[in-house]
Amino acid sequence: MRQDGAGLWIATRRPATDRGAATVARWLAVVLAMVLLPLWSRGAQPVLYSTDLFHPHDDPDDHFDLAVLYAVPGIDLKGIVLDQGATQRHRPGRIPVSQLNRLTGRRVPVAVGLPDKLRSPDDKALDQDADGQEGVRLILDTLEASPQPVALVTVGSARDVVAAFNRHPALCSRKISRVLCFIGEASKADFREHNVGLDPQAFIGLMRSALPIDWVPCFDGGPWKNQGRASFWQASHADLLGHAPDGLVQYFLYALEKGTSDPLAFLEQSPDPARRNRLFDMKRNLWCAAVFVTLAGQGVAFEPDAGVRFLELPSRPAQSLPSGLLFAFEDVDLSISDNAEVRCGSGPDSKTVRRFKVLDPTRYGQGMTAATAALLRNFPRQ
Repeated sequence: MRQDGAGLWIATRRPATDRGAATVARWLAVVLAMVLLPLWSRGAQPVLYSTDLFHPHDDPDDHFDLAVLYAVPGIDLKGIVLDQGATQRHRPGRIPVSQLNRLTGRRVPVAVGLPDKLRSPDDKALDQDADGQEGVRLILDTLEASPQPVALVTVGSARDVVAAFNRHPALCSRKISRVLCFIGEASKADFREHNVGLDPQAFIGLMRSALPIDWVPCFDGGPWKNQGRASFWQASHADLLGHAPDGLVQYFLYALEKGTSDPLAFLEQSPDPARRNRLFDMKRNLWCAAVFVTLAGQGVAFEPDAGVRFLELPSRPAQSLPSGLLFAFEDVDLSISDNAEVRCGSGPDSKTVRRFKVLDPTRYGQGMTAATAALLRNFPRQ
């Protein structure tokens, strides 16, 4: 660990003198508490989270994202909307949510979202099934009750957020501080990214809305490519979970093995070494995870020989960013066609959004992995 005028670094290498596992564990605990201190320094930001989380999973990156969201200090998670309500009926995302609530001792509300695609960008979805209206109600009720603006995060189709805005645009405009949306393709207009395909009209409605958008494209240049304007990176489970607490390892084992036993009782078991090794041998495509620290007003910096640090971001856009950040957001003008294709540039139908941008391509993947691992290593337990 070293400290300088720019911030506090957490080392990614072991201390030079190894005095045993207990000493290393105490050292890590102290260092992690210090490196995460900037994330605790501000008042908690209320957050609503919309996710296409399932059990059994489609892609377990959603399980990593949710765990990181629970782990970021400075976030007050007000509720979780489970996207694609029709699929939730037989592959319930409530299961992993219940596990993280048990591990952390929280009672984060969860609601199932709309079952069907929106028919138009201004669709209120009032005619969809009653049991799929919980998600929109959770969004609107939370906004109405919150004394301060709420940040919304979407990592799926965004249909419940758009339906909520269409029903009560004034409330949403007043109470939503930002919509952090992970969706779309940054530059290849003819490539339809998965989340866009889930509900094209919802994507159009979101990008045309009056809401403040922080857009994080999933790819830039086509599938599995990142030319600097997308968040995509890859990581090994060993790097992500090597120091995670046992309960969290059990959570991931249950997800990856598509467990069918009691999900809460499974958390109480000690990880089986062979199953843990199989888990750690896997790799993961990631898009969100450590990006979530921006919800708490932080950025991520990284030096391979020193480690990762979380830096406080300026509260006003005109202020300069700290040096060494892995990513930031930049203002761009864009428009979206009726076919859900994004075109950048000013025009009569364009609007300004903040788009994700990689600032340090050579260190981005390694640094984002280290930041995600640091958060999971310090995962809060009751």
